[in-house]
Amino acid sequence: MAILLSLLTSALFGTADFCGGLAAKRARLLEVVAGAHLIGLIGVAAAAPLVAQRFEGESALLGAAGGVFGGLGVALLYRRLALGPMSVVAPITALTSAAVPAAWGVTTGDALGAPAWTGVALAMAAIWLVSATGPGETERGAVVTRAAVVESLLAGAGFGFMFVFFDATDATTAPWPIVAARAVTATALVGALASRSRLASGTLPDRGALALIALAGLFDTTSNVMFIYASDRGALTVVAVLSSLYPIATMVLARVVLAERMTRHQILGVVAALVATGLIAAG
Repeated sequence: MAILLSLLTSALFGTADFCGGLAAKRARLLEVVAGAHLIGLIGVAAAAPLVAQRFEGESALLGAAGGVFGGLGVALLYRRLALGPMSVVAPITALTSAAVPAAWGVTTGDALGAPAWTGVALAMAAIWLVSATGPGETERGAVVTRAAVVESLLAGAGFGFMFVFFDATDATTAPWPIVAARAVTATALVGALASRSRLASGTLPDRGALALIALAGLFDTTSNVMFIYASDRGALTVVAVLSSLYPIATMVLARVVLAERMTRHQILGVVAALVATGLIAAG
């Protein structure tokens, strides 16, 4: 069950990224991220009283802390993606977001068999393969600076520690921890948007962009809730790594919806991810 929930988490993450990416082509990035987090907050807050078995202050605080780290990850990631090179930023961030909670799981006692450890290692390789930009797609003249590497690592660490805090919450209180997390990020992002936004003039993204923003927010928030359920049923090392396979969902949707071609290393990454999942299940 933990493996299925982890894969569902990654599918929802990837779908949210796809919708957000499309929306960012029709609206400003800050509008997209702030709108998605606000809509996600409204949706999860409405569902929480109906879904959660109970409310617990400690889990809500852990969720809020996870939201702080996740918000820092988002800010650093989008800043660095804008500055580039994306071919370096994306895979470093994705891999680090998996490595941090996996390492935390190991230090706190996750016990896996040899096949599962092999699967974890292979899944990490798959994350890099499906996230990295192919040789023909790299930015011309892009220079890999120390700042690009450091900020990419910090962005991934932000997402990774978000997973660690979510894992520490009590699953019976879900989705209240995500309500707290989204309250933190939505407040910060909407505040940032309001401070320099064109909303004062009454200009909003078009209807299509708003629909994509809403979908991105709902998918992303739901994926966070699924992560809590998954980590409650399985080892954090496994859940975090499998949940970080989200670029596969983004890539597949781009192939199906936008007819984008998959590179050889991306196809290899998908195959590696499938083999890795099988090994983890066997281990």
